Amino acid sequence: MIKAKFAGNCKICGSMWAVGDDICYQKSPKAICGEKECFTQQGGTISTYQQATFNPNNKDIIITKVPDVTVSDSVKQVADDWMQFFVVAHHMTKTIYPEQDVNTHVFGQIRSRIIDQLCYITRLQKD
Repeated sequence: MIKAKFAGNCKICGSMWAVGDDICYQKSPKAICGEKECFTQQGGTISTYQQATFNPNNKDIIITKVPDVTVSDSVKQVADDWMQFFVVAHHMTKTIYPEQDVNTHVFGQIRSRIIDQLCYITRLQKD
């Protein structure tokens, strides 16, 4: 079962649906109908699996627990180095992929990969 993104009708029985209606849909073998009986006659199967959806509620509270530890100067230096890699990788990604919106997952994945590469190259230079 999916929510219809477009209004339509069944090519077999003619039943109609509107945007947002629940319809039965299966890619292979191709079957689509708003009526379960017609859908199964087309070769579709009704799954008991229901895809989980994530609907965040702004009222949900996430409790973040930060350990109460002293952070050493060497760890602070590593964090500072990482922030520098982040800035460089961000600007490199914008330069190499100017068509990518900086607020997308794709941009973040590319930037993350560049950070990994910068860290790797730096480690090679130290060895």
